[in-house]
Amino acid sequence: MSINPSHNGWSRIASGLDVEIQHGIPVRICNTDTTNQPNEQLISEKVHDLTGLTVSVQNWINTSPHEQEWSVCIDLKEFEEVLRRLALSSAAMFVDRFHKPIDHYAVDWDYAEFTYDFNHAIKHCCIPWNMLKKEDYYDRYIDIMHKESVRLINEGISPMVEAE
Repeated sequence: MSINPSHNGWSRIASGLDVEIQHGIPVRICNTDTTNQPNEQLISEKVHDLTGLTVSVQNWINTSPHEQEWSVCIDLKEFEEVLRRLALSSAAMFVDRFHKPIDHYAVDWDYAEFTYDFNHAIKHCCIPWNMLKKEDYYDRYIDIMHKESVRLINEGISPMVEAE
């Protein structure tokens, strides 16, 4: 399955159930049919079919009398895939802003985006702080981000990037 890292917005996964996607990553589930409690396993399967990521739902809150929201946790084993998708989005954002590939002079961009994306990947996967060594992921992240920016420029792709 080819996942688009620029996929953002809400997608219907079942009757009354929607998942919010940011950069190809599921971030929350909305249930508008509060009379019928959905099966968490079914939700996880539907989100996996849509995004390729394994999630569990948690922290359900009632946002109105007829709507509930759950936050999602992506499986810890998929942390690197989440970080990879964020790197692809960061590359697209750089190309959108500067109309050139990321080069070795963009050290401030590299470090800032890596820190931002690493922290978000930790949050998306519900990983406790300091459980992973941040520096273990830096080189791979930078390589992915730089190669993606070159690919986008070489193929003449002008990505649409939504601000967060």
